[in-house]
Amino acid sequence: MVIPPSFSFIKKGKVHLLVKEEYKNLLVRLGIEDLETFIKRYQGTNRYFTGRTPHPSIPLENDNRMVLRQYSHGGLLRSITRDLYLFGSRSFQELALTQAILSCGIPTLQPIGAIHRFIFPFFYRAYFLSLEIPRAIDLTNFLQKIGSHPSCDNLILKRKIIQSAGHLLRQFHQAGFFHGDLQLKNILVAGEQILLIDFDRSYRKSSLSIQERMKNLLRLNRSVEKWKRFGLPITQTDRWRFFSAYAEGDVKIREAMKKALRNYPLHSFFDRLGWDIEKILGANGPRALRT
Repeated sequence: MVIPPSFSFIKKGKVHLLVKEEYKNLLVRLGIEDLETFIKRYQGTNRYFTGRTPHPSIPLENDNRMVLRQYSHGGLLRSITRDLYLFGSRSFQELALTQAILSCGIPTLQPIGAIHRFIFPFFYRAYFLSLEIPRAIDLTNFLQKIGSHPSCDNLILKRKIIQSAGHLLRQFHQAGFFHGDLQLKNILVAGEQILLIDFDRSYRKSSLSIQERMKNLLRLNRSVEKWKRFGLPITQTDRWRFFSAYAEGDVKIREAMKKALRNYPLHSFFDRLGWDIEKILGANGPRALRT
């Protein structure tokens, strides 16, 4: 395990923690190793961000708030293993990678800790702690608020945000990072700033191949297609504005994107079928912060 600079490793029984030095004494004093008690202590002042599981936002000192995200499986494994993991140290790996991303000047969350809690031999639960970014919303909620018929000012803002997202993703890829779950929910908007979040199963190489870049871009395009089916107001022009900002005149990238998008409808057939079933069953579309 690599311990990033300015972080400390703490072991308390079955709980292993990586904690940022400036928050170590505070979190230990508040009993962070006993999460159930810790969360209940602030039950009346917590608010929740929606995700695969609700993420409580807990007040800290100096008007800061901490978001506590618990890892859980998606897909077919979700109903079997839920939030249990076998071997590895996912939260520690994500924390180290997030710190590396920050060191490259790429806007993201400020991590303050990670928790690895053993349940029984070889199985554990994992948690990621970060500072809440005030008034930040994900890209689905931003586009939903802008609406289908934005005012002139909102249209200008929408175009600026989409272009900024394209530039940010190119910067991310240029630094050798691959996002393990690139989707609209993992792009935050805070005022006019764009941030990438949630780097579980992400990685870094000396440089990404065009194929890896296209895999990330198509994963994001898949997310766009899904949310459009739930009524998200995003247009084909919006999509090409993002791609153009990402390519920045790179002919090879443009050609690779055109080829990937030509082949996309065939590969996405089963995705579209699943989304239609979700709509029929009444699955929810984009959701905002719950308080």
